[in-house]
Amino acid sequence: MSEGTQADIQGFGMWEGMSNQEKRYLWTGAGSALGLVVCLIGLWASPLSPISLDNSALQATGGSTVEGLEAYLEQSEGWGTEQQRGEAMWRAAVLAHVELQDSQQATRIIENLITTFPDHPRVADAHARMARIHLVDHKDPVQAGARWVAAAAVAPGHADAGRWMLDAGLAFAEAGDTGRAIAALAQAATRPDQTVAARLAQGRMRLGADPAQAYVDYDAAFRGGATGEARRLARLGMATALEHLDRREQALAELDEAVEEGMNDAALQRRRKRLRARRNQ
Repeated sequence: MSEGTQADIQGFGMWEGMSNQEKRYLWTGAGSALGLVVCLIGLWASPLSPISLDNSALQATGGSTVEGLEAYLEQSEGWGTEQQRGEAMWRAAVLAHVELQDSQQATRIIENLITTFPDHPRVADAHARMARIHLVDHKDPVQAGARWVAAAAVAPGHADAGRWMLDAGLAFAEAGDTGRAIAALAQAATRPDQTVAARLAQGRMRLGADPAQAYVDYDAAFRGGATGEARRLARLGMATALEHLDRREQALAELDEAVEEGMNDAALQRRRKRLRARRNQ
């Protein structure tokens, strides 16, 4: 007789030796364990599952963006947590805008996200994407600027908040709204990663009306860590502001220093040549 057969006989014998109460306890325990397994499987496949969003992503990346979008929208209306539902809505908006290039549908989803989940961490990103839609698709820089300001206001600690304020300033400037542009750029300039770009933009805007302040802006950009092309623009901006202030010698000195730093391009050469000609008149 094999060992397996002996074990079966022994096990059968143990079962036969159990009382009816002991047998009921055993069956109850086995049923509970099976029920727990079924519940866990159901939870894993439900909207509450930590992989539910990834399952929708698989549908999107599996070749059917439309089906992926529909799956995300279905999850956003399901019985998952607010965090999961809002995230699903955000991913649906991105799919609609980027993959399907349907700004109207993306707008509807984004506005629904902002209204339905006003405290969701994606709301700031939603405002920023609406800003892009207003600027690129609707050609409306004023609304774009307002949305970027809203994004930064909702999440001032966001890694992109400084960039959003810079974009807002540039959008307002494009629309000719100088006051709002300068205000937005001033906020962007307080962010170390945007100081140079914001100061350059401020200098460019103020050059005609207030060359003295423009010089301050360009100088701040130069001293704020400008490198490469930004450094050349800061030097050129300072020289231009000084020229507007009729301080030609100082303007020429700025250009000479730029050349010494290796910024010897055609624009600088033309500016130096003109200033030297005017000095000799």
